[in-house]
Amino acid sequence: MAKVLKDRPPAEYILGPEDSVEVSVFRYEELKMEATISSTGKIPYYLIGDVQAGGLTQFQLRDKIQHELAAFIKDPKVVVRIIEYRSHKIFVLGQVANPGVYRMKNDYTLLEAISSAGGITADAYLNGAYLVRDGKILLINFLDLIRRGNTEENIPLLPGDIIYIPDKSEQKVYILGEVNKQSAVPMREPLTLLEAITDAGGFTLDANRKSVVVLRGNLSEPEIITVDAKRILKESDLAANIPLQRGDIVYVPSSLIADVERFAIRLSNILEPYLQVMRGIILTDIATRVLEGEDIVRARVIVK
Repeated sequence: MAKVLKDRPPAEYILGPEDSVEVSVFRYEELKMEATISSTGKIPYYLIGDVQAGGLTQFQLRDKIQHELAAFIKDPKVVVRIIEYRSHKIFVLGQVANPGVYRMKNDYTLLEAISSAGGITADAYLNGAYLVRDGKILLINFLDLIRRGNTEENIPLLPGDIIYIPDKSEQKVYILGEVNKQSAVPMREPLTLLEAITDAGGFTLDANRKSVVVLRGNLSEPEIITVDAKRILKESDLAANIPLQRGDIVYVPSSLIADVERFAIRLSNILEPYLQVMRGIILTDIATRVLEGEDIVRARVIVK
């Protein structure tokens, strides 16, 4: 996924309120000026009055001013330069030195955002880190990016992106699929597969106990372990009742999973309930207040 996102051409920056621009006209020094885009998206400019800048790229704004000036100047050559990027914001939350809301520049990347937030803390759990875009999780390999320097994972960001890096001490085990209560089970040691499923209310009548899946490790490239829980229950095969680790995702399907590779292709759809669990348990307490501007202690607007 990261490679696909990285290979896409970067979107041009769309101007908005609080952005500042400089407008100049070749051979007309007196027409050079700086302006901050108002809350209505407009800037004042000599000769032509208020110009709608919000919603345009710098080049579209250049063409617009150039067109308007043509009524006063023969063949004007206009240059528009962005001085300050202030209208677009991204959110860097969790285990970074300075969690908060950051102003993003054009071509702002994932690594730049984490660096702007002071980098990760010693308690960062990179295998569980993720990026939310338009309500969807993007499975980025944060461990590869930050620990191993894999720049393929360094994707360009878009306005409104939420980067979340959880605390390794808060990791739970997530039980999803055909259980009576999809939930995050507090980790205790030891915690076996069947104990976690029991904590989640047990199997539903539609559960296929022969193909229980455990997803372990980085969300973008997890290790996939399949377990025949029916055999554990029927034959008391305790060796197959594997101990779970922090951050494991247990998925109980309703049908037999015969092809693990095909299952991996469907992984993002299977993880969607997990994302909802994560948002409810982890993000609600922090991100919601940040987005609503209420958390003034842990999240603040950082001007860069």
